[in-house]
Amino acid sequence: MPRDYSNFEIFLNELISDIYIQPEDPGHGGLTLNILNNWLPKILGNKTVIDMGCGQIAPQEVFERYGMAYTGVAIGEDVIVAKAQGKNVLNMDMTFTEFGDESFDMVYSRHSLEHSPFPLLTLMEWHRVAKFHLLLVLPSPAAYGYVGKNHYGVMNNEQARFFLERVGWQVIWDDVSERSELRYFCAKTKRHEI
Repeated sequence: MPRDYSNFEIFLNELISDIYIQPEDPGHGGLTLNILNNWLPKILGNKTVIDMGCGQIAPQEVFERYGMAYTGVAIGEDVIVAKAQGKNVLNMDMTFTEFGDESFDMVYSRHSLEHSPFPLLTLMEWHRVAKFHLLLVLPSPAAYGYVGKNHYGVMNNEQARFFLERVGWQVIWDDVSERSELRYFCAKTKRHEI
C-alpha cells in the first residue's frame, strides 16, 4: 500500500518550534565529562565518532584526546555557537542524516534521544550510520520525569533496552544504577524482529 508522507512533513515542521537551545552549563557539562573520561579509555579503537544532538557542549576536545575524529550534529542556534568555538558541528536532523551507511565507527548521544518524536526510528538511523558502537546516555525518568518541552521519548531502563535490542544494538555494559542517567555501551549487530 502506498504511503502519503505529506502530513508527516507537516507534523515534523510543527514540532521544530519545540526545539530549544542547549547552552553549556556546569551540570550537563560535568556529567558529559564524567562519562567520557570514565568510559572512553575502556573503548579505545574507534577512530571516528558522530555526536548526535550535541548542542553547544559538543565535547570535541575530549574525543580528540582519545584519538577520535569528531563530528557533531545539532540544529539552529546551537550549531552557530559551537562553530564559533571552532567545533566541527553540522546543522542536521539527527533522525534524517545525510551520511552514508557505516560512516562513523561510533555514535555518541547524551540527552538527545528523548527529543525525538520517534526514538525507535532515530535509533535505526544511528544503527545505519555506525560501523561498530553506540554510546548512549538517557535521562533517567526518576530524576527528570517523563514530560518536558521537546521531551517526547523519555524511557526507563526496560523500555530503552527493548528499543536497543529491536534496532540491533547489543548492550555490552551499562550503568543504570545512577539516579540521573541511564548509560549504555552497545555493539552493532544485525537488526532482527522480536
